[in-house]
Amino acid sequence: MEDYIYKALALNDECKVYVVRSTNIVNTAIAKHDLYPSAASVLGKAMTIGLMMGGTLKLDEEVTIKLDGNGPIGYVCVDANSHGNVRGYCQNPHVNFTRNDKIDDITTLGCNGYIDVIKDLKMENLFTSSIRINTGDLAKDFTYYFTKSEQTPSAILLSSLFDVDNTCKVCGGVLLQLLPNASEKTISYLEKKLSKITEFSQILNNTNELEDILKLLFENDYKLLDKYEATFFCPCSKSRFVNGLLTLSENELLDMANDTKDTEVTCRYCNTQYSFTPDEIKNIYNLKKENNK
Repeated sequence: MEDYIYKALALNDECKVYVVRSTNIVNTAIAKHDLYPSAASVLGKAMTIGLMMGGTLKLDEEVTIKLDGNGPIGYVCVDANSHGNVRGYCQNPHVNFTRNDKIDDITTLGCNGYIDVIKDLKMENLFTSSIRINTGDLAKDFTYYFTKSEQTPSAILLSSLFDVDNTCKVCGGVLLQLLPNASEKTISYLEKKLSKITEFSQILNNTNELEDILKLLFENDYKLLDKYEATFFCPCSKSRFVNGLLTLSENELLDMANDTKDTEVTCRYCNTQYSFTPDEIKNIYNLKKENNK
């Protein structure tokens, strides 16, 4: 079953809705980073939020989410764009905590730190915002983020389930955002509807079509605006790492060029490894020297 993003307007066009299934994306991240279950849960939910935030963007705009709750997982970083592409990694992938036989995201992430959001809206300056992590529950903390930092009253449903073999059975989320014309009737309806959803993971697990979630939430009072596939995608390449190596000093590059071993560099987002021979490093050194003239 492919991962998708659905966009819709609901409740007399007073509410924007973004629905995401990210199960395959989480399993890709598990394979790339050797994630233990609670690390996979936190990173998977962070990537799901990244996809939903990417859904709010236009054209080639991008968003980066950085989380650091001072928990065992360390920092978490996610990049997403408006085309349904997302990638992410965490500092410590080999962590797993449970409470009452359920994965414990809060202990894993911690609740004594910050959420940083950086949006590249293809303007002169980046849009940056930072808020405290109040609970360690990403759905609650990002609901607070949207209300405080973007002045958009929002609600988030977010959940994941994992199998005994450490694969993700299902992961996904819903972002609801009230438009300025939202009536008290709409607000009341959403509050009552959301209060009745206690096991969103089971709803996700039992849903084949994401539009069924729209029907569950809004019956027939919605219109689907767009739907497109979501994928774990990393645009890293050897040529991109050349640009990174060019940021090193001439002396550092010369030391690497004089080494008899290849220089290995690894992309943090996807764990792809690239090798540079001493001759290739010498060429980069020469380019650096030329640029510094």
